[in-house]
Amino acid sequence: MPLTAEKTKRVIAAAEVKATELGLQISIAIVDSNGLMKGFLKMDGARFTTNDIALGKAKACAGTGRSNAETAERADRPVFQYQLIHYGSIFAQGGEPLFDGDEFIGAIGVSGAPGGPIDEEIAKAAVDA
Repeated sequence: MPLTAEKTKRVIAAAEVKATELGLQISIAIVDSNGLMKGFLKMDGARFTTNDIALGKAKACAGTGRSNAETAERADRPVFQYQLIHYGSIFAQGGEPLFDGDEFIGAIGVSGAPGGPIDEEIAKAAVDA
């Protein structure tokens, strides 16, 4: 089943709730399994730079189907550099895959927390919404 608009809204809402609990203003990007934008939220007070970074993290995750935490250490390899240059993929913590059962349906990207581990925490809190 493809990533639905309803699922997209639930994931964004869950990430927003977690960020609010932590007292943070972030951007949240959702892409489908092809890396195409499905939904986006820039919370009030989030910096403008978080927009593209959140989307880049989601695209990177969509390109591999795995958590960016698993691929970040390989970001300097040519194949990953190609994705960075040509697709805007950002291999950094805060990109998590979305599944429907065992089927990969998309990814979430989060940016704006004071460090990748917290972006990742927020993204992980939203994936099962």
